[in-house]
Amino acid sequence: MSSHGRWRRRAMDRLVGWIARHPVAIVAVTVVTVAVAIAITLGYRRMVFATFDPEVAEVTGVKVQWVELALMVMLSLTILVTMRVIGTLLISALLVIPASIARMLTKSFARMMFVAPAIGAFIGFFGMFASYHLNTSASATIILVGAVLFVGVYTITGASGRSRIAAMHHL
Repeated sequence: MSSHGRWRRRAMDRLVGWIARHPVAIVAVTVVTVAVAIAITLGYRRMVFATFDPEVAEVTGVKVQWVELALMVMLSLTILVTMRVIGTLLISALLVIPASIARMLTKSFARMMFVAPAIGAFIGFFGMFASYHLNTSASATIILVGAVLFVGVYTITGASGRSRIAAMHHL
């Protein structure tokens, strides 16, 4: 393969990812997923309190700066380990689409915290399944499945789902 071909392949890998070429990165994603799930489970009350009402949380003894730092570290690690697997351009879609769908389907933040990862896993599984059978890029197919699911839920939930999405900036 020419140097131009290798450069082009590496550039495309960084932009849209290539799951099959990075089995070590998939292990890293799994490790970070488990670590983040444990951290959220152990610090859930403090995180919610510090996120929704930081002044009151600070007065009651919650170290809001440390909670915000932990949230930023978890987000940064998630982005860092998924960059190789799904590509730079698709990370934001995989972070936003499942949360948006979960917000349209649920009324409580606690339920949304459990529904969003399940939706993300569903999107990932069916995206990989479709990618394999259609012989397409896995990352792009996963995002397409997520987008189709988002449009479907957005259409089905009607005004109530749209109002919950519009209210997300209050979270």
